[in-house]
Amino acid sequence: MQSERTMDLKTVLTSSPGKIILHGEHAVVHGTTALASSLNLRSYLQLISSPDAITLNFPDLDLQGTWDSKTTDETFSALVKYGDDGDAFLDDVALESLKEFAGLSDDVTTKNLAVIAFLYLYICIFKSKSLSELPGLKALATSNLPTGAGLGSSAAFSSSLAAGLLLVSGTIPVPSDGTDWTKGHYQVINRWAYQGERVIHGNPSGIDNAVSVSGGALRYRAKVFEPLDEMPSLKILLVNTNVARSTKVLVAGVKDRLEKYPGVIRPVFNAIEDISQRCQSVLASLRKIENVTSESRDNSSNCCELYQTMEELIDMNQSFLKILGVSHQTIEHICSVTAEFDIHSKLTGAGGGGCVFALVRPDFSEETLKKVMAKLKDFGYDSWITSIGGVGVCYHPDVEDVKKQGFSLPSNFTI
Repeated sequence: MQSERTMDLKTVLTSSPGKIILHGEHAVVHGTTALASSLNLRSYLQLISSPDAITLNFPDLDLQGTWDSKTTDETFSALVKYGDDGDAFLDDVALESLKEFAGLSDDVTTKNLAVIAFLYLYICIFKSKSLSELPGLKALATSNLPTGAGLGSSAAFSSSLAAGLLLVSGTIPVPSDGTDWTKGHYQVINRWAYQGERVIHGNPSGIDNAVSVSGGALRYRAKVFEPLDEMPSLKILLVNTNVARSTKVLVAGVKDRLEKYPGVIRPVFNAIEDISQRCQSVLASLRKIENVTSESRDNSSNCCELYQTMEELIDMNQSFLKILGVSHQTIEHICSVTAEFDIHSKLTGAGGGGCVFALVRPDFSEETLKKVMAKLKDFGYDSWITSIGGVGVCYHPDVEDVKKQGFSLPSNFTI
């Protein structure tokens, strides 16, 4: 029998990255390979021990809430069930009770579901520890990721949340002395992060939370995830069209087009599969060059050729996505603006709006890059210079550790 425990940590700070799809969006639904990578824009969660209340502050979503921890415990103790693995869970009926308890049952939006996901994981993780009562907590969640843009903001939130609550509950240890979590610890974090994603999205693929937890990149095909061990860190320009879109509608549109023009669309899927495979090979080659400590002229030449191949793959894939009907006039406009500066862009994710990304060559002029971003801003597009292929979920002993790792805290993060 597990011994009763109180919180071992008074304050916990965690962060997790967003994600982008490099290649394979939409075609992956029909059996091809998708490549996804972590994005060095992150979600942050700070948990602080509190005497009697659960207090949430999500400034990005303009959401706040406070609940008495004892009342929460009394309300849901009888509703909690346990799986064969010992994890606690709330079934669909109990989940509806949770929405009503939170005062959100009549106004369930994606952003409100972030509150439900927090309360769900909070109850289930601590109940899995067989505590006599739920502890009080103050939670601050902020992010550098835009919401609703297809960059995995909800998965980054769920991953940070899972790691933070697992740390506070004592389910996983605090990494220390240069050590890291084990593979088993990451699996536990990912399992709970997926539960948070289920609350928010209903039936997610799991790819977003898998990338957010593990970092780096992975390939996804037929519901099977495989990490890409040879993933370099690449600089990208990320552009938000600021156009909302429905993934469900876009996926249905591609299916309709496939049924209407199978002889056209099926070969497009096959071509996108070839692009994903070629991209994976190029990424591995770039990683090998990145590992060479002293650059030779040959390596420099090879690097240029590989970047050119990546750019050609980006251009071709964007053309195929347009054929599938998932591009948008704003996406095409952004691609044409960046092309004026010899930057190659494509949509990432569902399309129909959302975000566009472009690979930035290592030798590209910083001054020219500023001109590109200024021109995009003139047209009303938000853009960032960031990188892909970085680390996944992290525990930070303090704010200084965030800076040491090269991450940037959001301006609305307050201690």
